[in-house]
Amino acid sequence: MTAHVARSVVGIEMMGGEECDAIVAAVCQDVPDASVVHMPGMVLLDVPDRMVIHTSAVSEHLGRDWDSRDLNQVVSAYRGYFTRWDDEQVVLSWDAEDPGDDVRV
Repeated sequence: MTAHVARSVVGIEMMGGEECDAIVAAVCQDVPDASVVHMPGMVLLDVPDRMVIHTSAVSEHLGRDWDSRDLNQVVSAYRGYFTRWDDEQVVLSWDAEDPGDDVRV
């Protein structure tokens, strides 16, 4: 059985700061219609259906290497399934079997 809900919103709530800003910039680079809500000390980032956070893009926005495990330090809540979480990308999707994207160059 596959868990999939078409065109639903997935998202993460993060504590504001340098890493959060870089994650938001990296996601918005790939998903221009992402919804970003800035609140005092927190940022809500929502996208339709799936969110892919490419570690290389976050590193570019930070100006230094970023380890995807550091996402644990800023995320306070999420909506969707984490279907891939490795050195290259983190995928949050409503498709519980979403393998992520091909390697980004």
